[in-house]
Amino acid sequence: MRNMLIRLAAGAVGGAAATLLLNRGMKMSGKLPMKMRPLPPRRDPGDFMVSQAEKVVGPLSQKMHRRAVQGMPWLYGLSWPLGLAALSGVLGLRSPGRRVVAGVALGALVWLIGYEGWLPATGLMPPAHRTPLAKNATNLASHVAYGAVASLPLALIASRLED
Repeated sequence: MRNMLIRLAAGAVGGAAATLLLNRGMKMSGKLPMKMRPLPPRRDPGDFMVSQAEKVVGPLSQKMHRRAVQGMPWLYGLSWPLGLAALSGVLGLRSPGRRVVAGVALGALVWLIGYEGWLPATGLMPPAHRTPLAKNATNLASHVAYGAVASLPLALIASRLED
């Protein structure tokens, strides 16, 4: 139980750091050459998700809606590394290297699920396979970096845990 709590804490720290870097990188992507800039969504995904939730729970005040929208990238960004941390023992990710490789794969998976999955399914973006390669490469690279950064705290504690 102690090891699981330590892994989850490492996942949370990694997820927070990676989400911060990814969010900042997305804001800075406007400085890239036009052909490399990721396509912006038709609508903010966080606003879309909060609006969908409001259909179920009822409308929020403007202030609460805005705060929920601001929290959505953090919820999404933290959940993936927490899942990796929770499953790292079961998946046999005992060495630091395996944990970083798993983080890189996680980042690619997050990109794939988002840009070929739920974003096109909700109409927020066209599927990645219909987007110019350079725009996809920039987005995929940033998500792979997100996964690598998210896995670092988990990798750093790998040798200190007994599974």
